[in-house]
Amino acid sequence: MLKINYQEENIVVDRCPLFLSWSVDYRQTSFTLSVLKDETVIYTTSRAGNDTTLHLDSFALACNTQYAIEIFVYGEGDNRTSMKKMFSTSNFGQFKGCWISGGKKTSDDSYYLENRNTVIRKTFDVVDDIAMACMSIVGLGFYKLYINGNEITGSELNTDWTNYNKTVYYDTYDVSSFLRKGTNNVTIELGNGWFNPAPLKLFGKYNLRDVLSVGDPQVIADLVIKGTTGEFTISTDESWEFCEGAYVFNNIYLGERVDFRLFRGSNTSDIINPVWKKVLISHGPKGEFVSSFIPKIKQAAAVGSSHIYVVDENELIIDFGKIIAGFINLTMTASENQQVLLTYSEEVYENYTLNSDSTLAGFVGKEVAHGVIIDGGPEAPHRAEQLDTLTCRSGVNHFVNQFTYHSFRYVRISGINLDQLNHICAVSVHTDLAECGGFRCSDPYLNQLVDIARETKLNNVHSVLSDCARERFAYGGDIVALAKSQVYQFDSATIYEKTLVDFINDIRPNGGVPETAPFMGIKTNGTGGDAGPLGWQLVLPYLTHIHYQHYGNVKLVYEMLPFLERQLEHLERLNLDELSACCLGDWGSRDVNTANYKSGSPALHFTATCFYYYHIILLVKFCRAVNLKEKADFYSNKANEIRNEILTRYKNEDGSFADKSQTSYVFAIYFTLADDIQAALTSLLNLIAADNDNIKCGIFGQSFLYEICRQYDQNDVIVKWLSADEGFKGMLNGESMTLKEFFGDNKNGSCNHAMFSSYSSWMYQGLGGISVTDDAVGSDVISINPCFIDSIEFVDCWHQTIRGRINCNWRRDGNGIELVIKIPYNLKKCTLTIAKAYTVLGELPASMKCDSFNQYFDITNVGEIKILLTRSLH
Repeated sequence: MLKINYQEENIVVDRCPLFLSWSVDYRQTSFTLSVLKDETVIYTTSRAGNDTTLHLDSFALACNTQYAIEIFVYGEGDNRTSMKKMFSTSNFGQFKGCWISGGKKTSDDSYYLENRNTVIRKTFDVVDDIAMACMSIVGLGFYKLYINGNEITGSELNTDWTNYNKTVYYDTYDVSSFLRKGTNNVTIELGNGWFNPAPLKLFGKYNLRDVLSVGDPQVIADLVIKGTTGEFTISTDESWEFCEGAYVFNNIYLGERVDFRLFRGSNTSDIINPVWKKVLISHGPKGEFVSSFIPKIKQAAAVGSSHIYVVDENELIIDFGKIIAGFINLTMTASENQQVLLTYSEEVYENYTLNSDSTLAGFVGKEVAHGVIIDGGPEAPHRAEQLDTLTCRSGVNHFVNQFTYHSFRYVRISGINLDQLNHICAVSVHTDLAECGGFRCSDPYLNQLVDIARETKLNNVHSVLSDCARERFAYGGDIVALAKSQVYQFDSATIYEKTLVDFINDIRPNGGVPETAPFMGIKTNGTGGDAGPLGWQLVLPYLTHIHYQHYGNVKLVYEMLPFLERQLEHLERLNLDELSACCLGDWGSRDVNTANYKSGSPALHFTATCFYYYHIILLVKFCRAVNLKEKADFYSNKANEIRNEILTRYKNEDGSFADKSQTSYVFAIYFTLADDIQAALTSLLNLIAADNDNIKCGIFGQSFLYEICRQYDQNDVIVKWLSADEGFKGMLNGESMTLKEFFGDNKNGSCNHAMFSSYSSWMYQGLGGISVTDDAVGSDVISINPCFIDSIEFVDCWHQTIRGRINCNWRRDGNGIELVIKIPYNLKKCTLTIAKAYTVLGELPASMKCDSFNQYFDITNVGEIKILLTRSLH
């Protein structure tokens, strides 16, 4: 396995250094690496040792060129492996073309009216045989690219969303096989996306057009064609043409209105009787062009209907059996001008009418409190529902969403009868994150919880790690709470790197980090100057920490450090009394004071100060990672000062902290503030038991508690909690395949929200026993420590790191527990922990050490081991 910049295929690079990682099934002693351009070696290096990562920046890249990395790995004896991986460059963001558009200027007043989208084309001749052709392109907000009638993009909802005035991500395609000698046609279909949002006042006050980098849909592109006699470039300029498209309205929240009478077949860019006009030159956003490096948004699983409820001759309700985020795909036979309305929802009322409250964009139209209905502003719909409106042509009409996505289990189809519906399915659509972990055990319910966490996470990643369909924003707090569980389920190297860039792009002028990135205006209980609350600002240092721990790119730490120091300078402008109020605390806790959700979180001031303390602790770690000893010592002293202040302010006489809530105990233990950790843990467990095994912590407390229970061998507490009727069983109600935003009645909550899915990390690390330790760099230090819960008969668990795949499988038989472990070679260290209650039978290195409870074995470079554990008689 060889990866370039964490990627295995379709790799496009626009700058050095390259970050390489690989793995082999033996102990590496040396390697030789070569960079090839047109099969000619342009750079080579050889190194001794077993390091399987490398930063490569000792050669220059040429634009629009294909390269190969070839590596020969050597081990002892006859062990030798060769690996080769191709990558290409693009135009390095130096576009010869200019931004072009249809020249439409969308005003707030007319946004909700019919406003057809733009289709842009260029017809040209190729007189030479084509050796290679590539196209670099940005289409804002979203785009589809066609060459000679063939779709090129193969992905959905492009372009990657960020602050376009800071960064503009462009895509590069190898289009050699789509061009031909003679006349060719390039067609680009544009949608509004995030670049041309509605003037909808989310939550009654946030108009995205006032905050985001916005404009009218436009495109910039270079098509480079290399023939047998030379090279030429076709770039976007005033010679291109545009016409109006078939989408008479499209919005990321509110849906699409499509007129089937305007296009042929199912290709909405193939307009009937188009009126072509010359394009207008646009200014475009101000951001730096950067080659897109995250996985693209793709169509995934299709879900058929589980039930069709016929309301009457002109209305159907389709139930797909589970909530998905994505597209509808339907085929129907209709008459000319027939109008069909599709309305989407996550829930229905008992009488089977739609309840769309949980998906209303920014609560617009929802009664959030008695007599309080959120208004979306002038001309906005009364209820900001997810709607698609179709004006049909005579005959067969096939519709698939293109410039929006919906979160839904149910869709109401108004305007056709059941006989006219030929086919319908829901299509899951999300950023195509590769799974890097798997978990199965003997308990079907726990397996279902892992699947539900996976589905809910994927439902909410569309080039940003968003919260839910009602908002679709990347909240720093949610990302922190889920960071650890995310990296055990999905390869998150690139999406985390982009997320860090997103937050850097929107750092406030005072150095504070926003609550969301891209920043959309929300700053509840922030630290001033549009900066977010402390727990949400933690996203910058914490995600840097997780990325370094799991993926090992020290260059990223260097890049983040100046912003992290500036962030701390911003925070230090406030005294601790002020800072401790600048947070939302342990969001989602059931111990919250419901009369004031913004400031009613348990132990709010204590938890906020702990977040501040953690900021500084992580700064110490980063300074040490890049050998800045004096700075590390400086921040370490500062951290000790804050720690002492926390003890003075919040420690009670009995050793507890703050309000003695579950959250306060969790934070005191997690940040090792309690004098007697075991006593604090006992008090916490007693509190949970008194609450009928219910964990009442919010998103941070739960995430931390899974770590605590695993570390201190209290895994039974988690098993009881996951099975508690008032916990996830009540939330899921026996049928849901996605998590809700809140436990209990989920008032004003989403039904497709991942913020409480952090339990999946415990499945991998606790039951599965696979942990990347906190001091690891690029997953080079691993702990294997499975917990053997009495009610579980077997566990099969795996996790793919940049160093290779780890497997830990155990099952009970008549003689004891059979444990099979496979680890990659060339780790810095791998330790197996077995409780002293077990006798170990089988080939295993002598234990390194023992304590009162456990025995520890160094299994670094062992490869695969099979042992039997039997209960000790003493």
